[in-house]
Amino acid sequence: MQTNIFQRFFPSSETVLVHQDGSQLTIPSEGVEITLHTRENEHDPYCAELISGEHYATIGFSFEGKELSNYDGVFWIPQEVGMMLKDAGYVVPEDCFS
Repeated sequence: MQTNIFQRFFPSSETVLVHQDGSQLTIPSEGVEITLHTRENEHDPYCAELISGEHYATIGFSFEGKELSNYDGVFWIPQEVGMMLKDAGYVVPEDCFS
């Protein structure tokens, strides 16, 4: 079971997602809703869910303590996801962003 720990809507987001296969998805400027999820009885988020119109992406996370050590599902983490992780008390290395 998953639980939401943090949810935010970015109304003017123009996020660009680059998938692991190198293809690029530009999320439209209608905004993006991002939700960080945890597993039941855990505190660290294990993924971020991004939804904008009919576009959807999930980014998986691994942490060492409070520092993001790995992610999967995209080539780079959108700035908005990094902002949410930082606001939730996590350290996100600058090399995670495009």
